Amino acid sequence: MEADKLQPAAPAATPAATPARSPGEDAASVDVVIVSADMGAMTLRCLGELDSPAIASVVVVDNAFGAEPGVGDAREQIAARASVVALERPHGFAAANNRGLRHGEAPFALLLNSDVLVVPGAIETLLGALAERPHAVAAGGRLVDPQTLVTQQQYRPRPFPTLTNFLVIVLGVEELWPGNPVTRRYHGAAIDDDVGVRAVAAQPAAAALLVRRDAMDAVRGFDERFWFWFEDSDLLLRLAARGSILYAPGAVFRHLGGGSFSRWSKAAHIRSIHHGIVQYADAHFSRLRRAALGLAELAISLPRVALFRSSRPEEAAAWRAVAGAGVALLRGRRPAAIAPRPRESST
Repeated sequence: MEADKLQPAAPAATPAATPARSPGEDAASVDVVIVSADMGAMTLRCLGELDSPAIASVVVVDNAFGAEPGVGDAREQIAARASVVALERPHGFAAANNRGLRHGEAPFALLLNSDVLVVPGAIETLLGALAERPHAVAAGGRLVDPQTLVTQQQYRPRPFPTLTNFLVIVLGVEELWPGNPVTRRYHGAAIDDDVGVRAVAAQPAAAALLVRRDAMDAVRGFDERFWFWFEDSDLLLRLAARGSILYAPGAVFRHLGGGSFSRWSKAAHIRSIHHGIVQYADAHFSRLRRAALGLAELAISLPRVALFRSSRPEEAAAWRAVAGAGVALLRGRRPAAIAPRPRESST
C-alpha cells in the first residue's frame, strides 16, 4: 500500500498537562534496549544517564563493528551496568534491536540510541502519555542539543516518506538545496513544540522511542530486510496501523550525534541509504511509484558506475548494486539487498 494512505489522521492537539499515571505504571515497567556499534565511551555515557525507577532492565546489543582503543575496559564497565547481547558479526539496526528486544518481558520497551542521554523525568513523561491514551502504541520525545538544550530541528516528528521525499534525496536536490520546501516539511517544520502531548500523523525520532511490547509483538518487531535507514519509518508506519503514535515534547533527550556512521566509508553510506530507500518503497509504495523510483535510481547510479570503475572501485560496486535494485523496482520485482543482511542468529 502507498505510505501516505496508511497514515492516521492526527486529532486536535491537547494542551500540556501533568500526565496521570496508572498505579504501578512507572514501577519497573520499561526494558531499555540500546544498540551499540562501538561499545565505548559514548555507550557508557548513555548508561550513566539512565536513572529511573521505571526501568526493569537494560540490554546493550554489542553490534560488533570493531574495537576502538580501550574498548575492552569499556565492555567490562558496560557489562557491569547492563545485560550485554554480543553479536558475532555486524547486524543491521533493525535486526540488532530485535535481538535486544528478545531479552525482556516488561510491558514497555524504550528503544534508545547509544548517542542519546536521558534527561531526568523523560521516561516517566512518555509512560504517562501512553497511560493516558490506551489506544496509543508508541510515544517519542524531543531531541535537543546536548549543550544548549535547543530542539534539534532535523529530529522533530516528520511525515512518513513519500515518492517525492525519496526523489529529492536520490536526485541530489536535498544536498544542493537543503532548505527546499519538500525537505523542510519532511523534517517537521510544521510541528509546534509548545503544545503538549499529541497524536501525530508522523514519525517522532526513533532514537528515543517508547513502545508497548504487545504492539511490537503484534507487528513482529523491526523488519530485518532493512539495514540502517528507514527501518524506523517502516516500523512506525506499521505500528500506526494498530494505534496512535504520540509526540511528547516534554520528554527531553540530549542527542550527542555520531553514534553509528562516523567511521563509515562513502561506499557504505551509499549502500545503506539506498538500501533503505528501495526496501521501504518495495514494502509500501504502489507499483507505479516503485517504477518511478527505480528509474531515478538508474539515472543516478549508471553514470557513477562508469565514472568510478577505475578510480573508486568500492563506490562503483555500491552504485552497481543500486542500479540492480532500480531495475528490480522498474520490473516489479523485489530488490536484492544493497547493504548486507545478517545470517540467522539464535542470540
